[in-house]
Amino acid sequence: MGHLRDIQSGRKAVTVTIQAVQETLLGTPETLPTSEPGTPQISYTVASGDLPTFDPAMDSKKWIGYLVGAGKAVTAATISWRMKKNGSSVNTSTFSVAANQYYTGQFYFLDVAVGDVLAIALWSNRTDSNWDYKAYQIHPTRVLPKTGHPILMPLNITALTAYPTLTLGNPNASATYECRIDLDDLAITYPGPLITTPQNFEALHAGPTYGFFRAYRGDITCGNTIYTGTHASYRPLYQKTYFPTSFVFRATEI
Repeated sequence: MGHLRDIQSGRKAVTVTIQAVQETLLGTPETLPTSEPGTPQISYTVASGDLPTFDPAMDSKKWIGYLVGAGKAVTAATISWRMKKNGSSVNTSTFSVAANQYYTGQFYFLDVAVGDVLAIALWSNRTDSNWDYKAYQIHPTRVLPKTGHPILMPLNITALTAYPTLTLGNPNASATYECRIDLDDLAITYPGPLITTPQNFEALHAGPTYGFFRAYRGDITCGNTIYTGTHASYRPLYQKTYFPTSFVFRATEI
């Protein structure tokens, strides 16, 4: 007669470090072309030193490439954009900007790896639109602490931190979004599914697809696309997302 065997890991206290955001503010704004440029204005190559670290290491996670491009429309304009990954188009569309307004595009590349080249091309239907700001950071999502679809008993999220914090230009964080906790690849209803403060869970089954948490911006919403904002004075105008930066668990496989 068969029987179930419980295998429980030792207690692990995990620290998560998200690397500093990389920002550039041009001394002189560059005019946007009126057709798609051959070379995108914004480009970053994902390096190993850009990745968030987990101490101790986790078994599985995905990375989100977070890029920002911002500038100004002197006269009312339609700004076109294209996201590229390793030279191939990921997504493309347009957004409108009123006269004398700054625009900010936040671009979220879901599931990137070291060596990937992430690029943003911008152009306008007017000759007096420009860009002068860019930023880059890698965010974690879909973290699975232990393979084998474990039950985390308990899972104590002891600290959350909101990212990014942008400093150049005249920045303003217009919203901060919650961290989503998942149970068996489904959002739980209590005390989440979206949290902004430390939480304790007596037992949480981490599903193989989503793990125990997902980033709100870049995974649940805006994966491989843009979130835009415009303002008369704020540039960049952006949003932040909470990530667990300290948690404690034991993993039991059944």
